[in-house]
Formats: sequence, C-alpha cells, structure tokens
Amino acid sequence: MRTRVLLAVLLGAILGVTGSQAQFRYLCFGDSITLGNFDDDYDPDKGYPGRLEFASRLNCPAANCEVINRGKSGEKTPGGLTRIDNVLENNPSHVLLLMQGTNDIWVKYDKSHPTWSYETMIFNLQEMARKAEVRGTDAVHASVIHFHQDADAAAWQFQDVEELRNDMAAEAASKDRYFVDIYNVLCPDGNDVHGHSQTQCFDLHYPPVPEEDDRGHPNGSGYDMIADEFYDEITSVPVPGAPTTNNPKNTISTGTPTFTWTRESPSRATWYRFQLDFGAATLLDIWVKALDHCGASSCSFKPGNLADGNYSWRVRGRNPNGTGNWSGSKAFTVSTNRLFYDGFESGNTSAWSASLP
Repeated sequence: MRTRVLLAVLLGAILGVTGSQAQFRYLCFGDSITLGNFDDDYDPDKGYPGRLEFASRLNCPAANCEVINRGKSGEKTPGGLTRIDNVLENNPSHVLLLMQGTNDIWVKYDKSHPTWSYETMIFNLQEMARKAEVRGTDAVHASVIHFHQDADAAAWQFQDVEELRNDMAAEAASKDRYFVDIYNVLCPDGNDVHGHSQTQCFDLHYPPVPEEDDRGHPNGSGYDMIADEFYDEITSVPVPGAPTTNNPKNTISTGTPTFTWTRESPSRATWYRFQLDFGAATLLDIWVKALDHCGASSCSFKPGNLADGNYSWRVRGRNPNGTGNWSGSKAFTVSTNRLFYDGFESGNTSAWSASLP
C-alpha cells in the first residue's frame, strides 16, 4: 500500500476548520485613524471599526460577527510590519482591513531624508497583506484619507496620498483583493457623495486645523462615512453560493488525483475550504486561495499522495462578506493495485487469458 503523504500547508486552521463557525471576524489594522481618538462622540470602541459593528452595518447578527480594532497611534508601516505577526497570531480573523501609510507620508522631512522611502511604504503594505493571506485571512486594502486642506503639509505629501491610493487599488486588483476607496469618498476634490464641496466636507467631517489636529483626523461623522465605505465594499459581492464538485468520483486508478470544482455564480469566493475524509476520519481540512487555484469558472487542487481506500470530499467558498454553504459531498475510491486483482497475487490465474480478446 502507498504511504499516505499530503503535501499541503494547514492554512487558517483556527478559522473554523473543525466544528461550527462561531463568529465571522474582521481585524482592523492601522494607525490612529483606525484606533479613533479624535472627536469620537458616541461609540465606545471608537474609530470606524466600532461603527461597523455598533450600527449593525455588517450582514451578520452581533453574536456571529466581531470587529476587532488594532489601530496604533503614530505608527508608520515599518512598525506595522513588525507588529502584525503578533496581532494576527493573537487575533485570528477571516478578514484583515488594512489602512495605513498616513504617518509615513506625514514625516516632517523632505523626501530626500534617508529614513523616508515611498517604495518601502508600498512594500510594507504588500507584506502585511501577504502575512495575513499565509494564515488563510482575506486581505482588504484601503486608501488613506485626505490631509486637511489647511494642514501644514508640503505639496508632495498631498500628492503622495493620491499616489498611494492608486498604487493600493492596483495592488488589490492584481492580487484579487477588495479595495476600499476612502480617498474618493471622504472629502475628495470636487463634491463628495453628499454633494458637499471639499471645503464644506472638511468643515463637516474633520476637526478644525491646526487648533485641534495638525493634519486632519476625521470626527464622528467622518468615521461614519469611512465605516459606510468599508461596509459598501465588503457587501458589494454576495456571500458565495455552494460550489459544484466535479472530480474525482467513482473509482480512480491514481493516488494523486486533481480535485476540480465549478465556481459558484453569481458571487465569487476569494478562499475555499477544502475537506477530504478517509472513511469516517477527516484527513485534510484547509483553506486554499482562489487566486492560486481558480480560473474564471473552475478551480483545481492537488493535495498529494493518497492511499488506496474510500474517500469523500467537499468544498465551500468564503469572501469578505461571509462563508457560503458546502457543496454536496462526492465519494470516490482509490484503487491502484490492479495488477493483483482476480487472485493473481495468490497464484490463481484461472481468470486470466493468454490471448487478447
């Protein structure tokens, strides 16, 4: 018999791979704009994270939905990249909402200062998202908000906020991640979503500058707008439906099958939970990233070498809006020792013919 070898990494093992899923967890990671320490007048958790949960903006009951705020005042992306491993370890979540970079751009130096690098900031943000995905967590990029028009910032700093928005949008698109475009919602150039001019928007949604804040954090109504934009993006695609399993099925003669399933429609999963049972025991239960295993309409996954025997398998999809239903379970049998059928191994060759039919 073959030795059972499974060449797969157990991604996201704590995110519901055994038993029922108690909560769908969102981890908000960033600086003071995420933490929420300016003119926050009604939510005890502060910032936009508390508002996502507090106002029932997310499509899940409070008992089944948790929003975790891990903002840190004054943090730049090098500090975030150092901190995020511990945060991910201690706050296992299904979705990482990542909004950072304001303090990198705000440094009080010319761009030639040796400690400042736009490229390093972009790399750090990419690495934070990658670290989350290694753990089976969806990464959602967000643009940073505008500096207040009266903030003591150089022209290049205002330009870098816009450039960061464009680069994060491109990064999200290339990695099949969601992108939350706060830059073009909260006090953009021209009129905002409520028809206010940029100056009117700053007056309504930011504290005065420089009396209370030298660069411009949002006030309570500004955080409401940020929370609304996160909600709109997260819920823009429905929770995935149940995928359809295709192969393997019935009896197969290889111990290294490729598992294939049809992607659900009309919504799409960004991750799939793959479960493989050997008899009554669960042999493998992992999350795999759709970008690595799926095309437009189908997905494939090859976990490794399977012993002869009876198996069943199923998959379910997940995106930042929630986890979908399981596919139907498909049974199959691995039978690779065909040369030893019909008594050949025991020496009884009565069922064998010396000539071809």
